[in-house]
Parts: sequence; structure tokens; C-alpha cells
Amino acid sequence: MLPAVLVAAASPALPVGTGPATAATAQPDAPYSLDATVSPAPLTDCGTDVLCRLMDLPSGGDDWSYLQNELTLAGGRAQAAVVDASGTVVTPAVPATVLLREGTYSVTLPLKLPPNVNLRGASIKTTAIKIDDSAPWSNFSYNFMVRPSVNIDLDNPDPSPGSVNAVSDLTLNGRCIKGKGAYSETGSKEPTILDTKSGCESDATTQNNAGGGLKAGHRWTIQQVRFTNFNYFRLWVIKTRDVHIIDNRWDNWGGAGSGDEDNIGGGSGNTGTVIEHNQFDQTIRGNTFDFTHAENVTFRNNKVVANRYYADLRKVAGYGSVYLESVVGGTVSDNDLKGANIVLDSNSGYLHEGENLDVTNTRDVVVTRNRIRDTFNTAVTANYDDYTNGPAHTRYPGGNNTITDNVITNTAKSAILINGSNTADKNAPDTITGNLITNVGLDTSSTSYSGYDHVGIAIGIGNGDKVHHNTIVDDQEWPTTWYGMQIGSSGSDKIAVTNIQLTDANGEGWNVTSRTLGGQRKYGAFAALAPTNLTAPNGAFTWSESVPQDPSKYSPIAGYRVYRNGVEVASYPVGSPVIPGNLLTAAQSGFESGVAGWTLSGGTVAPKTGDAAIGNGSMLVTTGATARTVTANGPAVPVTAGATYTSVASYKAVTSGGRMVRAGITWRDATNKALGQVAVPTNKYTFASTGNWVTSSYAFVAPTGAVKAEPFLVIDNSFANQQHLIDRVGIVAGTNTEGWTDGAWAPGNRYQVVAYRASDSQASMAATVIG
Repeated sequence: MLPAVLVAAASPALPVGTGPATAATAQPDAPYSLDATVSPAPLTDCGTDVLCRLMDLPSGGDDWSYLQNELTLAGGRAQAAVVDASGTVVTPAVPATVLLREGTYSVTLPLKLPPNVNLRGASIKTTAIKIDDSAPWSNFSYNFMVRPSVNIDLDNPDPSPGSVNAVSDLTLNGRCIKGKGAYSETGSKEPTILDTKSGCESDATTQNNAGGGLKAGHRWTIQQVRFTNFNYFRLWVIKTRDVHIIDNRWDNWGGAGSGDEDNIGGGSGNTGTVIEHNQFDQTIRGNTFDFTHAENVTFRNNKVVANRYYADLRKVAGYGSVYLESVVGGTVSDNDLKGANIVLDSNSGYLHEGENLDVTNTRDVVVTRNRIRDTFNTAVTANYDDYTNGPAHTRYPGGNNTITDNVITNTAKSAILINGSNTADKNAPDTITGNLITNVGLDTSSTSYSGYDHVGIAIGIGNGDKVHHNTIVDDQEWPTTWYGMQIGSSGSDKIAVTNIQLTDANGEGWNVTSRTLGGQRKYGAFAALAPTNLTAPNGAFTWSESVPQDPSKYSPIAGYRVYRNGVEVASYPVGSPVIPGNLLTAAQSGFESGVAGWTLSGGTVAPKTGDAAIGNGSMLVTTGATARTVTANGPAVPVTAGATYTSVASYKAVTSGGRMVRAGITWRDATNKALGQVAVPTNKYTFASTGNWVTSSYAFVAPTGAVKAEPFLVIDNSFANQQHLIDRVGIVAGTNTEGWTDGAWAPGNRYQVVAYRASDSQASMAATVIG
């Protein structure tokens, strides 16, 4: 039984066949609103505050000179804080206020706020500042509409110790598209989406990296500000201390345009930033939030809505993500994220210079009590890495991140992923506990991501990580969750999972898994490669043979499983009973009625019953009195020069195992002259065993003049008198040697095929096709 509170919090199951493309718009949300949630009412006038000045109405022209002059004068009225020698505030600052009236003020240059000056409007809906239509973008190159008048640099002393500033109760409009973005109760809630690189009005006149919204200073509070219609970063927080971003709004209503930079961006050592109670509308573009090099960041009680409709219009895979890159210490909690995902990462992907010469992996971050649903990607990812090609540098490992008590529903890929590039990039265990995960892998265009199946929790790197008390369920009619958990990557041998703790200290709290396709847990290291070339015309399925991923960790393919709409419908130990398109007859391929047409160079062949890969009959191959490589040669079939053909055969050792076995082809011309014999050059994947059958296949282009081909089956370095069995032999045009026919085939059905290993039945990633 799931705790009632978690059942209530989980989103309802999606209709059959629903993926993130529709999920992101199918479930209604509490509407995005400019109304304050935790903020006080705006000022209506200055009252008796002698440090406050009420501005004139907007002029209808350029208001920059007037506003900047008043801000500068306000800096003279403000009372600075008194601090002692240690920087502790003894007497707090008393800021002065510049209060704007209702209307839209235009500026042609950035407004610079002196320390201890507040810039306030009549309300987020009625007061706006916009970049004037006549202002060249060069006036705002790498710059912002509102910014500090002093330079912020953590390497130098605080230019105004104890200062405080606030920007509140207004809209900032970046003029990405002229005349757009104004708020109206009855106006359009849709953006303008232009097919230009910048997304703004004209690439010819829109300068990249120009026209940002607000750059914060030390101890700034940004509250009840609407950010819209920007070509550049909307809110920039860099090298600051104790910035508070509360109850703001981001949208592109009123036909606004948008560049693809972050809605909140920055880093460079900023510390103590708190981002809370903000709302990000589905019309935003770019990441919700991305800090690189920051400490003690808090992102809580925010609401983000992103959906596939706008992603498709903008021709992007997704948007709205929350990124913490090279962040040390922080909390991401109590957020409601739809479409968006959370990523803890390093800074290795940036240009390797300056602050990004060295690599810092994120650590000591808590991700808790978030509701995450309908994501474009994995819901929560922690990635640990470093760059290897570049200048000498220092790498700082990450870890000790906690992902707990989140409710995650309907993700495109996995719910939680812990990944990395090298074991040394992480030196402290992560904790993943108490998460409720429902329905992962809704992106049915693929079933894997970076070496992981679509699973509830995937962990590929770490020593001593704690993963327990999680619940992973799939309540869809057509399940898409492959496993509750994957331990180990299927794509890299440079990372590993050791000493993982799957219960708490009392031995309790095993993860609960329900209705997954593959079971509770998968150990991903060196799993088989997925079947390839899966096709299904009208329910006649074919695919190529799978092979083990890493020969050094050799474990042969034992067989295949087929799933229809999340339910296993076929299981083929060794391979399919019929080789699709086999040019050999059933008798020549399966040896059910003898071994006519077959010979062995270096020994003898004979029929065998009671031990077969398929059916009851096989061919017994006995090496002669001299140890040697032996080759079985079969009946000829017609071929066309220049076409691709594949030879396939299954082998089993009788007396002793360990010999390499290989499938190949002998080509012949019209005079029966041999044009060559080809076989898998060095088959690292198929060694004969007495315990199970193994299959070898080899594709080759028929040479010029070839009209016939014969099976050419090799057993390398066979001992004297050693015996092997051969069965399920074929030559096919093309590459597909496995097949299955669905009598219940219907358009829209989702089919998946996995290969599984002989040693432990661990499955490959799935190959997928939609009927």
C-alpha cells in the first residue's frame, strides 16, 4: 500500500499511447497569474516618507535622463549602513525610494541604481519600463535595463557594505519585438515565435548578447517584477551576495518574442541567492534557471510550466530546465515543475579558460519535496565529469547530493539518473530515498539514454550510495517503465557502482516496484547490445542478431523477448524458430531429417536428436584424430553479386567448450569455382559452451561474378575427436536473421525486442517500433 498522501499527490494515469508530446498539454494546471502570492500590496504614494519621490507620468518619449537623474538623487538621500571592522552591520541602511506611476516608461540606456535605492512601480500590471524603440542594441550590449551603479566583484571589498536595494511592482519589457509584451486583462496570452536565430524581430537589427532585463547587486531584492519580451538574459545574478528573488513572473504574453538565454542566469561565485514563489509561464523560452559556480543556492516554492506545443513551435527538444552547474551547497525544494527537469552538473562543458579552467562538480545539494511531471527528459539528473582534452587543470569531485521525497510522474526518460564519465569525478555518496515515481519512459521513440534504460532510478557511479524507501510504479494500460532501478551503466566501463546500500541501517526500506516490463532491478554493466534493424511490416517482425557489448566481459546472447504494448508476447531461447527469408530449406537449416548436403573439412558430420537449438534435430560435428580448425560446408543457394547476405548458425559444445565458433559464406561463380570464403574475422562474441547454445552471424557483400553461396561454418582450433553441435543455420538476403509474426498486429501497437545474456538473463536495451 502506498502512503495516502503520495497517492493523492501523484498525477492521474495517462490515456493509452499518451506520451510527453500530449501529456504536457493534457492535464490542467492552476493558471499562471500576475497576482502576488506572498508579496505585500504595492505603494500607492510616498505618504510621509521623506526619502521617497513620486515620479511624473511617462513622457511618451525617452524617459531615461529623467529617471536616471532621480535615481542618482535618491542615492544622495539614502542613509548608508554602519558596519564594524568585521563587516557586521551595526546600523541598517535606510534606503530611498523612486516610485513610478502607472504607465510605460521608455529608456534608451541602462538605468543604474545606486546603493540603498529602491525602484518601485504602482503594480506589476500597470507600471512598465521598456527599451525605447529608437534605442540601438549597442546601447545595451552585454548589458541590462536595470543594473547596479557600482561594479560587483567578490574578489574586491564590498563597494557599499550593508547596502540594500529593491526593484518591485513593475514590468520590464526588453523590446525583442517592438510594440509587444504589454499586459492587458483581455489581451493575448500568446507569444510571437519567429523563425530567426535570435527569436526576435530581425536578426539583421537584433544584436546578439544585448538587451537584458535586470542585473542584481549585493543584497538586492527583486519582487513582483514581470520579465517579458527579452533578447538577452532576463535576470542576471553574478558575483553577488544574498540576492532575494521572490514572487516574480516570466512570460511572453501579448505577442512578445524571446531569445533563448536563461530566464535567471549567472553564477561566478554568487552566494546565498534565494529564488522563491516565482512563476514561469509556458510561453517562456530557454532554461528557467542556470547558475554556474555558485554557493548556497535556494530554489523553492516556484512554479514552472513548459509544454510540447511551444517546444515544437520553437523547434527545440525541451525548455524550462533548472540547472545547478558547479554549485556547492544548495536546496531545490517544494517546486511544481511541469515539463521542466532538474540537472546537477559540472562546468566541464564550457570554454576551458578563466573560471572554467578548473572543473567543479556539484555537491552538497538537496533536491526534495518537488512535484515533477510530464518532463521532456529525465526528471532529476546528477552528472559528474571532467574534460580530458585541454589545458592542465584541477578537478574538484562532487557528490553528497540528496534526492528525497519527490513525486515524479510521467517522465520522457528515467525519473532519477546518477551518471558520470570517470569514477574519480565523484568522491562522496549520494542519497536517493522516499521518492514516489509513476510512469517513466513515455518517450517511446527510444528506450534508452546515455547507457541506461528508462527506469525509475538509474545509478552508474558512486561508492556507498544510499537508495532505499523509493516506490516505482507504472499504472498505464501500456507500461513504459522497464525496471524499478538500474545499477551500473550499459555504456561505459570507466564508472562503477560499489557498496550500494539498498536498505537503511536497520535493513529496512527495500525499494518497491510494481508493473515494470523487465522487473525490479537491472545490472547494466556490459549488457548485450540492443537488437538492430527492427522492422515490422504488417506484423511480420525481423531484426539482426545482438552481440555482447564488451568481449572482455564475455557473456553470450541466450535469446530474445518480444513485448507488445508493455506485455511480453514471445520468448525465444537461442533465436526464432524460423529464420526469416532463409534461402536454405527447413531441412537444410534445422537437421530434423538428417544432414544431407553437409560435409566437414577435418572431421565428420552426423545427425543428432534430443539436443537442438530449435526443434529436436541438430548436426553433430566430430573433429578427426588431429587437432585443427574444422569447417562445415553446406548446400548452395542462389545469390546476386553486389547484394548483402548474412550467414547465421548456432553452436553448442558436446565434449568440452571454449572453442571460437564463426559463421561465414563460400562464394561460387557460374562454373562452381570458389571466389573466396569469408567468415567473422575474429569472433570475440561466440565461444562454444556445453551449457548453452551460442549464435554467430556475419554479413558480407557478394563479390563480382558470384551466383551461389554456401554456408561456411568454422570451429577454430578444435581438439582431436572434440564434438560440437550445429543448428539453426541460414543464409538471408540483407542482415535480419531473427523474426516473429504477430497474429494480433494492429496499427499503433508498440513493439519492443530485447536480447538477454546467457549468464544471468540480464536484458539489453530495447529496440522499439510502432506498428
